[in-house]
Amino acid sequence: MYKRFFGFKKKPFEITPDPSYVYLSEVHREGLSYLEYAIRERKGFSVITGEAGTGKTTLAHKLLSNLDGNVRTCYIFNPMIEKADFLNYICSDLGIPTENLKTRGQSLAALHNFLLNCFTKNEKVFLIVDEAQSLAPDLLHEVRMLTNLETAKYKLIHVILLGQPEFDDILAKPEFFPLKQRITVRYHLHPLPYKETKEYILYRLKRAGSRNLAIFNDSAIKEIYNYSKGIPRLINIVCDNALLTGFATEQRRINKEIIQNVTSDLEGGPRSHRRKNQYRLPAIIISVSGIVILIAVFIWYILN
Repeated sequence: MYKRFFGFKKKPFEITPDPSYVYLSEVHREGLSYLEYAIRERKGFSVITGEAGTGKTTLAHKLLSNLDGNVRTCYIFNPMIEKADFLNYICSDLGIPTENLKTRGQSLAALHNFLLNCFTKNEKVFLIVDEAQSLAPDLLHEVRMLTNLETAKYKLIHVILLGQPEFDDILAKPEFFPLKQRITVRYHLHPLPYKETKEYILYRLKRAGSRNLAIFNDSAIKEIYNYSKGIPRLINIVCDNALLTGFATEQRRINKEIIQNVTSDLEGGPRSHRRKNQYRLPAIIISVSGIVILIAVFIWYILN
């Protein structure tokens, strides 16, 4: 809607994990290098934690887009799966025929054969589990058992668990000690500091084809940071709504007031006092005009 108004080729602040829009902050670069090490050395388990919206899923997609050669991926975005369906789901997502897989043992055997075949063809296989903190305990143990699928030297499947900070508390429980021992890469994504928040916004504008990188003034960017606390998903949501507001009000420069109004709307609160006055003044003018007309009609009636 606002692309032509601001001169974009694409919308700059979509919240989908598009690898071409990935801004690698210092912590994201470090997290990516950890994951690449795990893949290069054929380690089994990697755990990435961070607050919701810090870019865990985007980082995983960036990793996959960087890999050379053939890659097979099973992505579990909703881990609320019954244990009986878990292995069958993995097989199905990897393209393994499942119509004859009636038991857990049959699913496990089919998966093992598939992984061995991929290994001989030098194909890498990934299981990525998002929102891992929501995994039921029995499913978490089931994930651990997948690392038993290995050759004498190498793991046959790479498991990347993406979770919010409470996932660390889950892994610290005694019953998950065997799983914790198998984690070779563990990294926590922190939100962006103010400097990188500004760089992030400019980077996304540039990737969208904008020739004007000063669409958001400094006071607007500070307000975005104050609200988002440097969490990329929130930055995207605020900036997208601010651009829509700018288009609707024909303002090509996004200022602090627009951001305050947007964040107030997102929180379900009232808009700023100054914004209200913008709409109050025309109403006052209309009211005064009405009174003047009534007075004029009254005088005309008296004189005639």
